[in-house]
Amino acid sequence: MAARKRRRRRKKRTLPKIKYRKVVTSLLLLSVAAFTIAMIVLYVRTGGVPDTLVTAFYAFAGGEAGFLGLVKYSDNKFNGEPPTGESGPDDAAG
Repeated sequence: MAARKRRRRRKKRTLPKIKYRKVVTSLLLLSVAAFTIAMIVLYVRTGGVPDTLVTAFYAFAGGEAGFLGLVKYSDNKFNGEPPTGESGPDDAAG
């Protein structure tokens, strides 16, 4: 049999891995801050704010944050990592 030559794979230049949850959380916090500031400005100028819009926006933001928390909890639970802020079974409290 003929000897096979192994091809060396080129190492691909990869971009730093971006955590999806961190990006979404940052954008969510920025959008909540921007929306809050916009509603304060609107209230100062007109004396009122659209209640339905405010309720819907904060419901969406809260739902998104809750969903991201659920995903993080599920990742920790099923990957065997201890929840943030709690010690694992190997850590001795004392």
